[in-house]
Amino acid sequence: MNQPKNFTKKLTIISILSTIGAAVSIWQTRLFHLTRAGSGGGNHSFCNIGQAFDCTAIEMSQYAEVFGGLPLSGFAIAGYLVILILSLYGFSEAYRSNIRKLLLVFSGIAVLFSIAYLVIMIGTIGKLCLLCLGVDAINFLILILAFSLPSEKETYMPFKSITTQQLAGVGTAALVAAFLITKATNPQDGMKREDMNDIVESVLTTPVTPIELPSDTPIIGKADAPITIVKFFDFQCPACKMAANAVHPLLKRYPNDVKFAFLNFPLDMGCNPVIKNKMHEFACEAAALAVCANQQGKFEQAYDILFENQASFEIGKIADLLSAIPAIDVNKLKECAALPSTMEKIKAEIELGTKSKIESTPTFFLNGKKVVGGMPTNLWIEIIDKTLKNKN
Repeated sequence: MNQPKNFTKKLTIISILSTIGAAVSIWQTRLFHLTRAGSGGGNHSFCNIGQAFDCTAIEMSQYAEVFGGLPLSGFAIAGYLVILILSLYGFSEAYRSNIRKLLLVFSGIAVLFSIAYLVIMIGTIGKLCLLCLGVDAINFLILILAFSLPSEKETYMPFKSITTQQLAGVGTAALVAAFLITKATNPQDGMKREDMNDIVESVLTTPVTPIELPSDTPIIGKADAPITIVKFFDFQCPACKMAANAVHPLLKRYPNDVKFAFLNFPLDMGCNPVIKNKMHEFACEAAALAVCANQQGKFEQAYDILFENQASFEIGKIADLLSAIPAIDVNKLKECAALPSTMEKIKAEIELGTKSKIESTPTFFLNGKKVVGGMPTNLWIEIIDKTLKNKN
């Protein structure tokens, strides 16, 4: 009753590939949760490479979620666990009769999902995900190996088949395991749904505070976007850096619906009369350099670099950090930062913030509705979705 020699070898490879696929899907599920929680590194995720590869854009997309925000990759975990268990069944001569057929069905479904999602990534999102492509490669390899297994007619009979009840048990066990893994990788698992609903409702019912933006305010996003998020921030504020990671991926989900406006509110008595003691001693200088970078059309790059290098700030040396920006004139940047007019602009923004009752950074205004402090990205998504719905 020996099977052809390569039968067990191919099953071994399938079990290894399905294990790798499950591991990649777990990693992807963790990245999904971290991105939606605002702690996934924003634009600096490890798999954001150049213009083509952008995992943040994929994870922020509505196509990365199913059934009320559950990650699609969580179901991929379940699928790989099913394939792994089936391949392990195949090592027993008591259950080999329909193993090939079942592996073909499940790996075929996985390949169809891969093709469909590849079309979505290229045609709709316009970005690719390295983790997704890795999963796609694994799906195709498993299908090829399953197809190359000896058919039932070629095997030495008699062999038993996996029953419908056993298959249902495998599927249930895989789904339960995937659910527990997905839950364990979610850093927000401890937040109660009712508390999250309260936060969203609180923002949506907040009175509107009109903010008249200066004409030279840095803006990222489409000018005619229906939602404007104004951010008062401090480049030396750790919470502002965390908030940037949480908020700015929203542009990848809402490229036509959201724009950001940036206003300085450095928490340093050197330029902010509201602050009565020494707090962020580099914040005023960093703000001045960002204002001057904006004059050279380099605000977005300067914004990213200044937050990324927060821990490296030194008096008189912050401008050198911006030398990494292509085509920026650092000498002109330094001259501009020393001009009284530059500091006057920052003080005008501080005054605007004071009139808007800013007490801490970061503080946001979503179409005039005040949001104090950072929020997880998924809560921003709920607020934006409901705001857009109310506009329609």
